[in-house]
Amino acid sequence: MNQQEHNKTPGREFALKFLFQLFIKENVDLKERFLSSSVNKEDLEEQLIEFKESYLQPDEEHQDNQIDDKNFFFACKLVKGIALHMSRIEELIKAETKRESLDNIEKIERCVLLVGTEELFYFDTPYQVVLSELVGLAKKYGGENSGRFVNGVLDGIRGKKN
Repeated sequence: MNQQEHNKTPGREFALKFLFQLFIKENVDLKERFLSSSVNKEDLEEQLIEFKESYLQPDEEHQDNQIDDKNFFFACKLVKGIALHMSRIEELIKAETKRESLDNIEKIERCVLLVGTEELFYFDTPYQVVLSELVGLAKKYGGENSGRFVNGVLDGIRGKKN
């Protein structure tokens, strides 16, 4: 790893947890605006900063949450990109999973797929890195078969990039 590169895992994990809280919280308005790609940029930045403040507060569930400025910037770029490209990303995931709706996919898997698809399509990260990182997060936070599911879907989506 050279000076320019750094471990982006904490940024991906932050983005994943930010998205996940959108799907489990009662903030239906923000979730709907996010899903329809109509979230206001300033509102989203405010939400990300608020989430960061709570994210860094140690508690029983999140004792090891850490994020430096580079990873926070990376996470914000991921989340803002997902908000911007949401309909395209969801269409790619629906096509690959052969589903009419993504509402019946486990929330954590859906969030992992959103982050992974955004990074595969709109970032210069090598696909092997994206698959490895996102499969790792799926295994860490998802169910028994989440890693295999995420790997298969992201690998299929990667094939549609060109």
